[in-house]
Amino acid sequence: MPWDFHPALTEERLRICARMLANVRRDALAMASYELGDEPWSVGCRAFAFGGHRLERAASSGDYPWLEVLDNSAHFVFVIGGNGNGVPVRFYRGAAEEPTERTFKRQEVEVQQLSLALGEAAAEGLAFRLAVETDGTGRVDRVVFLALRGEDRVECF
Repeated sequence: MPWDFHPALTEERLRICARMLANVRRDALAMASYELGDEPWSVGCRAFAFGGHRLERAASSGDYPWLEVLDNSAHFVFVIGGNGNGVPVRFYRGAAEEPTERTFKRQEVEVQQLSLALGEAAAEGLAFRLAVETDGTGRVDRVVFLALRGEDRVECF
């Protein structure tokens, strides 16, 4: 279970983050204008941008003191836990069962934060991801929390 990796990764917190990501994808789909040229790629870009913005807004609201944004670049990394001991997480759209090589890539700030949270040995090669799985129309089927280490994938939630 996620909380076996770190106590900050509670079911409630993961559900809140997953719900935010599912809702922004719904919003991006609702705004899509295929007549004006939107396509799955542009909707996906919008959903990613909306996801980062929603998480950033939630973190700054004060309603979720356990949520922080570590990197708001195109490699968006957020932290669940806070107090400098939180766990870095990233999100992507795709199948949880088939993470791509890109999904396994870790950002330097992510590696540093994970080492602070878990210690260097436990953090070695580890990455936490939320996989946003969609159907053929782009609607969210489910959001899955993953703990990835090398080619090993553990579907946690």
